[in-house]
Amino acid sequence: MPDKDYCQEFNHVFPKHIRDEFLFPLNTYRLFLERLSINPIVFFNEWSNTNRQSIVNRYLKINTKLDWQWSLSFPLFTLLEKYVKNIDNPMIIGFSGLPGSGKSTLGLWINCVAKELSLDVKVISLDDFYLPGDELEIAMKGNPWNVPRGFPGSHSIELLDKSLDTFLKTGLLKTPVFEKSLRDGKGDRSGWSELKTKVLILEGWFVGCEPILNLIEIDEIFEDKFNLNLSQIEKYYRGTIQDSLTYYSKIWKKFDKLWHLKSSNFNNTIIWKTQQEEEMIKLKGAGLKDKRLNDFIRMIQTSIPQQSLSYINSDTTIEINQDRRINNLHTKTYLF
Repeated sequence: MPDKDYCQEFNHVFPKHIRDEFLFPLNTYRLFLERLSINPIVFFNEWSNTNRQSIVNRYLKINTKLDWQWSLSFPLFTLLEKYVKNIDNPMIIGFSGLPGSGKSTLGLWINCVAKELSLDVKVISLDDFYLPGDELEIAMKGNPWNVPRGFPGSHSIELLDKSLDTFLKTGLLKTPVFEKSLRDGKGDRSGWSELKTKVLILEGWFVGCEPILNLIEIDEIFEDKFNLNLSQIEKYYRGTIQDSLTYYSKIWKKFDKLWHLKSSNFNNTIIWKTQQEEEMIKLKGAGLKDKRLNDFIRMIQTSIPQQSLSYINSDTTIEINQDRRINNLHTKTYLF
């Protein structure tokens, strides 16, 4: 148990303008950092350094809240630095979060800052391993949401499995490049990419989600609670997707750690995904809207049982509310 002087020093170190951004007790934050094997005072001094702040701010999205920076971005990056310094062999970290939650934005920030600091860390997306267009067309045919990709069964799992095994042995990873704008927005591969790194983060909206054995029973219990009014074809496809998830499970077993950006309410993804696509349309002139957007959101809500996605067995869980503000922090003890 930390002594009184240490706690007072910690409370004094973190300035009021940062503490006021936290929606959780400061003591919760201190314990969170300590469980991650991060010295809170050293941590604050490092991330307050003028040179580091200059790099950080160069790649932060405009209006990124201080709680997001100090409770997620900085602690995770600190761990990545420790991994690179202390491990001998390549490692993989899983990162899960519903569509629009902010995981891809965080991944881009990590990639940019890691490159700036010459740190052997790379973030890739499960989306990179979508099936080639012709195979994707066959795999997605007849799905009840009429989406061209997205749920378990739309990825080249054997390729991903072999690629990650090669990475764990050599530090080299060869990945397809998937361009979502091809085939009139259905997407297709546009080439290949090769990278070498020490720490790899694999992010995706159902990363870490395990198959459910008693799906029919789960549906009977929770259908009224979630008010989904599942159609018969949706119930059938949910079973098919659970079968597909068994193949993804062997991918999750390769993770050394798993982080979960957990929504306080599953329906938050409706707002987030809508905002995300509106932003894409503004920036790139293309994105989901109207029926295509509604179909995609329906797929997220119904293709995998919500309680399965909400209770992923993660090592670290960051809970966020509708405004993507961090509500709570939890991690299992990390040891180096």
